[in-house]
Amino acid sequence: MSDHSDDLRGPAVREPIFNLPAAVVWLIAALVLVQGARELLSERDDFLLVSWLAFVPARLTLWFAPERLQEVSQALGATGAPGFVQKLQLVRLLLADGGGQPWTLLSYGLLHGSWLHLISNVVWLAAFGSPVARRLGGARFLLLMALSTIAGAVLHWWSRELDVLPLVGASAGVSGATAAAIRFVFSPGVHFTALGHDAAVRRIPAEPLGGIWRNSRAMLFVVIWFVTNILFGAGLIPILGEETSIAWEAHIGGFVAGLLLFPLLDRGPVRR
Repeated sequence: MSDHSDDLRGPAVREPIFNLPAAVVWLIAALVLVQGARELLSERDDFLLVSWLAFVPARLTLWFAPERLQEVSQALGATGAPGFVQKLQLVRLLLADGGGQPWTLLSYGLLHGSWLHLISNVVWLAAFGSPVARRLGGARFLLLMALSTIAGAVLHWWSRELDVLPLVGASAGVSGATAAAIRFVFSPGVHFTALGHDAAVRRIPAEPLGGIWRNSRAMLFVVIWFVTNILFGAGLIPILGEETSIAWEAHIGGFVAGLLLFPLLDRGPVRR
């Protein structure tokens, strides 16, 4: 739709450097407050908080099938002797309540393993979540984030159903927002300066799913995103300052959810 290309440049005015939608600002503030509050807790209380809010695949598995406890024990034993006692204590605390704690499918997105983990998600959220929030509005943007977070946990559970290690981080939700942004930010005629203006973003014709595969810029981004996540997740590329690996399955689950759910929440034009 080339007749709209000039309209997608956005108004020629000076904007502040941090021109973020309110929904993104409040979400970032909530994540920072949670991480900051955890710094005030004792090590024991912080662990209890994590056990209450983090998603543990084995806990959900045992909620559906308590008879699989023996499999969880065997999987734990297969990890090796070093630290086995500590891991056993972890399992007892995480699984002793006997409940699946289904809210953790969403609440794990509020926690992060470190400040570096949080900062990386905040930067990505500001970059790709902002245009999505402008286009969908605050409520539908947060709904997309929530559904992508849940989808990430579900795929993580499906791939690691006996894992007792807690899953934390907003990465799945951020991945969903990133996928949603791909549906329109790479459309022909779009200038990135337009992405800082609500009205301009809402006028951009979104690409249908099939159109993404024919969009070279969008496909290049998708390929780089998937390859990077898999390489980091497999531990082939070390993560600076982090001792844990990326839960790439959760990222992919959130990404796919955001890609597919965006048209259901979008009210903007679609490229025909």
